[in-house]
Amino acid sequence: MARKKQSSSPKRAGLGVARVPLKKKQGTYKRWTPDEQKRFVTAFTLYPRKWTKIAEYVGTKTPEQTKSHGMYYMKQLERKGEEVPPIEKGGSGTGVPWTANEHERFLVGLSTHGRQWVEVAKVVRTRTSEQVSGHAHGYFQQLEREGKGHLIPPLGQPGPEGSEHWTSDEHERFVTAFTLYPRKW
Repeated sequence: MARKKQSSSPKRAGLGVARVPLKKKQGTYKRWTPDEQKRFVTAFTLYPRKWTKIAEYVGTKTPEQTKSHGMYYMKQLERKGEEVPPIEKGGSGTGVPWTANEHERFLVGLSTHGRQWVEVAKVVRTRTSEQVSGHAHGYFQQLEREGKGHLIPPLGQPGPEGSEHWTSDEHERFVTAFTLYPRKW
């Protein structure tokens, strides 16, 4: 006697429950118009791989749509043997070179505050503490190459009066308080 094959579908299994098929998400994809494509190519030439800037220039597409379109566009360029802009390597800086005036203010901040990048950034005024830290790193490397490593401020060196470094007495009091009241900020 042949055994009847059981179905995995609830309705076919005789349970009387029908499975509701999931609706596929309707895509909001719209083709790029010739005008959008022309603006894209212009912006891509001006701002290679800067998807947000390109999207702003095109004006009708999101950065995600622009990136997707850009990836396809670069594949087409590769197939045609044309030059594709390289991926930029580097830090998170703006990519804008430091002016002589900014560097001078950086040196003043460095001599005044040492490696306290937030304080140095306040002296520079036009850069973030992360950008100041990155600039300092490059500047210190340059000093090392030029044999002027002795000009680099050492790590952990207390800054001038009024700095955020603790005195040994303050540190001792902190350790005592922390021992008595751990994590009771």
